[in-house]
Amino acid sequence: MIGAIEVEPIKEAARLIKFADFAIALTGAGISVESGIPAFRGKNGLWARYDPSEYAHIEAFLRHPAKIWQMLRELDGILSKAQPNPAHKVLAEMEREGYLKGIITQNVDNLHQKAGSQKVCEFHGNAFRMSCLNCDRLYKREEVDLNQTVPRCTCGGAFKAGYSLFW
Repeated sequence: MIGAIEVEPIKEAARLIKFADFAIALTGAGISVESGIPAFRGKNGLWARYDPSEYAHIEAFLRHPAKIWQMLRELDGILSKAQPNPAHKVLAEMEREGYLKGIITQNVDNLHQKAGSQKVCEFHGNAFRMSCLNCDRLYKREEVDLNQTVPRCTCGGAFKAGYSLFW
């Protein structure tokens, strides 16, 4: 034992990964908490202040885009400051060394990519990519003025954050 951690299961996991033909990592909110991003469902998470039934689906966005963008601006402030932590970095290193074929994540924070991971499947998209709901044009976060009540494309359509790209 090292502190409260049993060494044998960790050694066994390392052995299995080392000799696996194909290994991937599945990650969720927990990996980014150390980077200062609260889990959506945690004590300090967004869902403690925002009802997911009113905010977490496309129908809500289409009905009340200004309301949803208010929450998204708060999330943007948190995500923009976050940096990868050692867990993100070790997964990127495992990919570089060939032990890991890729990552499937529920996170929208872009921290796996910031840490150097190349093959990241973002199940819920990426908050740093926007798409126009009218013309489907894609934009990087820094190309969009979030000071607008509802950020809009040059075509007039509303932007939606969280566009997904898959490897």
